[in-house]
Amino acid sequence: MKDYNNYREQENKPVRTCIICKKKRPKYQLIRFVQKTKEPDILKKKGGRGVYICPSCISTKKFKKLMKKEKEEIKQALLKQIISLIQIGWRGRLIKIGYEDTEKELKKGKKGFLIIAEDIAERTKRNILRERNTEFYQLFTKEQLGKFIGKKEVGIIFVPLNKFGLKLKGLIAQYFELERR
Repeated sequence: MKDYNNYREQENKPVRTCIICKKKRPKYQLIRFVQKTKEPDILKKKGGRGVYICPSCISTKKFKKLMKKEKEEIKQALLKQIISLIQIGWRGRLIKIGYEDTEKELKKGKKGFLIIAEDIAERTKRNILRERNTEFYQLFTKEQLGKFIGKKEVGIIFVPLNKFGLKLKGLIAQYFELERR
């Protein structure tokens, strides 16, 4: 007998093929490029035919030959989009900033992830992560995070796991995938 619940989950996720390694993966795990201009389309919304590439294939010679793009250019485009989404999240009141607001959201039992400044105090980091299995990313300094949202310094950002949060999390994951390679 077929498991229709599992079939339905698989059916709803679009699958694309990486043009470098030819592996099929969910669309959200790949980086889209507009074929004519060879520009990265981070939000996957630009017009024109697109090609998809795994973050792990961006370091290959075949990618550089096909797209004539450097890994650093892709990383900068991803960072720019991450910053933009953080700003949109703050203006739309989708994210919470600061230790107290983050603590309140976590105590309410809200699901989400944290963006923690690289230069935050170890004690603060330990206190917020203690007794919680919360996913976190360290990406910017306190000054940089503050600058993005118009504050002096921001140490912690809480991002809920809604559609917005999943988009931001996907971009951060792609950035770290490129960082590792």
